[in-house]
Formats: sequence, structure tokens, C-alpha cells
Amino acid sequence: MVKIMSYEDNFFDLYKTFQYQTVIYGAGVCAKRALLYLNMVTFICDRKANEINEINGISVVTPAMLETIKEKFFIVLCIKSSQIRKEIKNELKKLSIDALIFDYFDNIAFDIYIEKELINHEKRKLYYICLICEDEGWILRKFALKMKEQLDKQGYKCSIQNVADPLADINHHVIYASCNPVISYNETFMITHIDSFNKLEFIKHQVKKVLMAICMSRETMEKLASYGVPREKLCYINPAQDGVIEPKKYILGIMHRTYNDHRKNEDILIDICKALDADYFVFKIMGSGWDHIVNVLRTMGFEVEYYNEFNYDTYTELIPSLDYYLFWGFDEGSMGYLDALRAGVETIVTPQGFHLDLKDGITYACRTIADFKKVLLMLQDKRKKIVQSVENWTWKNYVDKHLEVWNYLLGIEDDIYKNQHMYEDGIFSVLRLNV
Repeated sequence: MVKIMSYEDNFFDLYKTFQYQTVIYGAGVCAKRALLYLNMVTFICDRKANEINEINGISVVTPAMLETIKEKFFIVLCIKSSQIRKEIKNELKKLSIDALIFDYFDNIAFDIYIEKELINHEKRKLYYICLICEDEGWILRKFALKMKEQLDKQGYKCSIQNVADPLADINHHVIYASCNPVISYNETFMITHIDSFNKLEFIKHQVKKVLMAICMSRETMEKLASYGVPREKLCYINPAQDGVIEPKKYILGIMHRTYNDHRKNEDILIDICKALDADYFVFKIMGSGWDHIVNVLRTMGFEVEYYNEFNYDTYTELIPSLDYYLFWGFDEGSMGYLDALRAGVETIVTPQGFHLDLKDGITYACRTIADFKKVLLMLQDKRKKIVQSVENWTWKNYVDKHLEVWNYLLGIEDDIYKNQHMYEDGIFSVLRLNV
């Protein structure tokens, strides 16, 4: 009779009690390593026994030869492949021997590390995604609606429901609180933030039953891992923005009239603006004589709020609304410069006249057209960099990253590296079990 022993059946405890003949099955590296700890081995069993004969002075026999030895056996399977061990167990059951079969890689006595495997790694095609969202409010419902919109565009079947759908390829909970499965229907959930012990313990409990918990940031993912949530069950995908809000434009103020002798050098404004992006600047101009220049600027795409006559009340409202006060003349100074400073407005002006007599008055000192271009381009690039920081945080990319993770969980890894070095979240934040 052949009996397959379980993980809890401690080999050493049973050997002390019965001391049956001990056989190692396998003649490879794993078996040789096991011999260091199993000094009671009588035989080594292997299908290729005729080619090996003996190892460390111990005879190697074929499985069939065990039938000729009228003894009770402890047989320890020392072969790394779980699939091959399974096949050998089935073969041994067919032999006419009296033996207890122990799995060297799955017995409490040996405490060998076993690689984990994805339970749902089954090469299942991803088509139907069910989004679970109980919230009817703004933020979470928005996540669900935006995800569905993108999934629909890409040809996936997607529904938003209050509970998981057993027929779905993936059930994704928009918030972890709605995920409380008895058994998992290929479920994942999003984690917003964990700010209490009970929430942490809830996550630890629920993550055992789902395929993956998806955080919104690297920080939260790493924090949860440090708190004991299994790292292989965590990843993060940064949230998305709608891409509909236009960049805030710098409001540049010019508060003086033009003169026939061009003492204010007003014509250089067109030259300066040729170097700028109209998406990042708007002008507020008060003073007569700017009509032609204003028309040219508008033709160039710049927004211009123009007042061709001075009005004190309007002026006192305009000054505090500015981001920067501009003045490039060299005629002692601009009175508007004083009002801008009084309003706390930063200045881009020439370092001359009474401009120099005010401590901390000049934010950016410019003497030439090149100086003004340099300062304004620096401001433009500064804001553009801020805008571009979320350029790729779109709902399409957000959903695409989920699809990569979901496909991995279902065993579809053909294109897993196609976006490597493009971003660090999504599939590239998954601690993959096998690489």
C-alpha cells in the first residue's frame, strides 16, 4: 500500500517512531543536497538507475526494483519540479510496495521554500470587466465612469455594478471597502488611503482572497508592504486628470501710454512675444497708442485686455490682478512700478532711475530685449514643466495600466515589457512571482 503524506506529517517524527527503510527518489542535485541531512538513507531510486549505479556509496535502484525488496519504505521525493513530483506520486501508487511518500519540498520537517504561483495564471483572455462601485457621489463614481468610457472605446465589455459578476473575466472594486468576497471571482481593488489600524487589518484580510490590491501611489504601496501586506499582492497606478483644464496664463501688465519719440520702447513688445507661447501669457495694457501693437499681438494668438484711456478705478483693480509688471523704458522709471510693488506684484523692469532706490523692488532686472526674452521664457518653461508633469496621467493611460496588470493576473504576458522605461507604476510596480 502506498500512502501520500501531507505537509503536516513530519518526516523526522515518523522516522523516530517507525524507522522504515528510507529511500530518496531522484538522483539529481536536489537529492544530493538532501543526502547531507538524511543520513539514514538505504537506497536512492531513479528511473535512470542503470546509468548511475551509486551515489556517495548508496545503491541506486529503479522504481520496479523496490517491489523486489520486501521492506516498508519511507520514500522522500527530491525532485524540484512540482509537475514531475506529481507524476512520480501517481507512478508509485501503481507499485506493489508498502510505502509512505514524503515530498521534500512540501513537508514541515524540511521547511523548504516553495515558489508561489498565481492561482489564476490560466491564460484566460480578458474581455469582460465588471467595475464594482456602490458610491453614487462624485469622486469614486467618476473613477468608474471614466474607466468604463475608456474600456468601451477599446472594445472591451464593461459594466458598473454594486456586486461582483461571476461571469466577468475581472471584477475590479473601485474602492476596497466594497470588496468582501467569500471566494474570489478574479477580483482586484483600489486602495485610496489607510489611516487606521482597522482599515489596515481589513486590507490584510481581504488581500488573501483577491488577485491584486492597487494603490494610488508608490508611497502607500511601500507603506502597506512595510506593515505586512504581501508585496506580491500590491502594485500602484497613479490616478488620472481629465485634461480639459487649460494652463493658467501669466498676467503681464503694462501701464503707460506710447509716445511719438518711442521713449517707452513699446515696439519691442512684438519682438519679445515672437519668442513666447501664447498659451502661457495674457496681457493687460492701459494707456493710449497701443492699438496697432494690440492687434498684432491678438493676431499672434495672445489674449490682450486693453484700455486705451486711463481710468483710475479700473487701474487700481488691474494692478493687483497682475502676476508681473513689465517696463522696459529708460526714462527714470515707471510710476506704475510703485503701485505694483504696493500690491505685492513682482516686476520685470529695467534697473535704472528710482527703480534702483527701492530695496527688493526689482524681481527680474532686464536691460536688453534678450534679457526680457530670457526671463519670460524661463517663466514659461517653469509653468510648462508643471503642466507637463501630469501630461501622461490621462484616463486612457490609467486604464491601459490596469489592463496590463489584469492580463498578467490572467496569464497573458506576451507584451508585458512593451512599455518598459516609459513609466514605473502599473505592471512595473508588480513584484512578479516569476520573471
